[in-house]
Amino acid sequence: MGKIITDLCNGLDTFKVFWTTVLENGAVVFDRWSLQSHEFILESLNSRSIRNAHEGIHLALEQLTETWVEAKCVFQQYNLDFFIDALQSKIIYLTGNNFNRSHVYIGFAGLFLGSGVGFLIGISVKPSSITVTHMKAVSATNYNGIESITLLEDIVTPAITEPNQVMIMVRAAALDQMDVLIASGYGSFIRKFLLKYTRHKSMHREFPLILGRDCSGVVIDLGSDVRHDININDEVWVSLPPWSFCGTLCETIVVEDKYVGHKPQTLSHEQAATLPYSGTLAWLAVFQTANLTSLNAIDKKICVYCRDTSVCLLITQLCYNLGAEVTIVGTDRVCRLMKYFGAKNTYDKETFSIDQLLSTAPNGYDYVFNTASEIHNTLCKQLCKDGGKLIPLAPHQFQYDSYGPIHQFFSMLWLKLTYIFKNTKSWDHYEFDFRILNELSSMADSFIIKPVLDTTFMEHEFDRAFKRVENNQNIGKVVLKFSNLNSSTAMVPRSSGILF
Repeated sequence: MGKIITDLCNGLDTFKVFWTTVLENGAVVFDRWSLQSHEFILESLNSRSIRNAHEGIHLALEQLTETWVEAKCVFQQYNLDFFIDALQSKIIYLTGNNFNRSHVYIGFAGLFLGSGVGFLIGISVKPSSITVTHMKAVSATNYNGIESITLLEDIVTPAITEPNQVMIMVRAAALDQMDVLIASGYGSFIRKFLLKYTRHKSMHREFPLILGRDCSGVVIDLGSDVRHDININDEVWVSLPPWSFCGTLCETIVVEDKYVGHKPQTLSHEQAATLPYSGTLAWLAVFQTANLTSLNAIDKKICVYCRDTSVCLLITQLCYNLGAEVTIVGTDRVCRLMKYFGAKNTYDKETFSIDQLLSTAPNGYDYVFNTASEIHNTLCKQLCKDGGKLIPLAPHQFQYDSYGPIHQFFSMLWLKLTYIFKNTKSWDHYEFDFRILNELSSMADSFIIKPVLDTTFMEHEFDRAFKRVENNQNIGKVVLKFSNLNSSTAMVPRSSGILF
């Protein structure tokens, strides 16, 4: 009896999962169909389109009248009565009805007029954009860390649902420690909040969660109200916040135009993919938080406490370009690389002492950038001089992630109220904006900043890529590519190394 009940329960669970999947997919299809129908009706009723159609028909009638007058003159020069009589006799023979010449003339006029109208309608109809039904994506199926990351090949290709969105074919996407944290639950509460109150709830689910926050690719479609400097076939790069519920480690992404900037012309897609997210953090830290410029940075002493080598490398390059004196605390291999990018002093964080660091800056450092973790903030504060500033760049701890169900319920209610009435995003610690991306693009084209590409993997090697990142074996960014983007060429993963 117990076995029968167990089998019955399993059958009911399977039935429930089946119909849940059917309803969700049906909702997605219905939303897309209704959106496309709405856009088609609006476009059909557009007054400008109707006016153009009227003008086209009026012009066609004028041309038809002129053609008829010219043809009539030709008919008067030649005796075509024989041909018209023969045609009339043929029509009577085929149809069995009585026709006269007026019927023949009207028939030809209708034929030409209908052909003209049909031609005008044909050239005015826009072909619908062709989209792939499914795509590959590196996703987390739960929050169990790196073990939950897998490659899915049946993810529904996203569609443009807002006028300011851009559809991009991803050529290369980067991954780093932040993606490992996200797969372990980092920012999960904020993503649940955003998913619950998004306008198109049926288009998104918490899982599978596509990872990745920066990429480089090509624009393949645009919303109706996208910035004028973005066009189809433009090469662009993207930087997304860590709480975004749709990442970049996939074949196609749809994002708001504020996250999209023009890719540097001097960089390949693989090299460009290493810069957007880390570059945005470094740019904000140096130019906005520290407020450094070429005028006030010359006599400044900067200390960078490293773990995230991508952000550290870019901070070092930016500060060195401004004329500041940069000191690095990091692993031995990171220190050797930082010397190349302009660091004046380097210290191995396993063996250094505070006295050693202060020997190069007896009064302390003007700015200390901490990219390691929040537990090193106390140490970094000791390195600041009086009036100096600590700038933490390690991932912020989202306190909501550790709350219980009841606490999370009231926290979500509070976030909703503050967002609705104050338009406050308490979870948004950094400003991701296309203007910063365009500034970084200009710097890369001017060789002020250089990308550091550690290794490029193919999509089926995602597990090797994430293990390399999790074990801190990389210096710089690890990049993932998808095989169908360049199927005519055999893709071989690059060996580990630094590529500029």
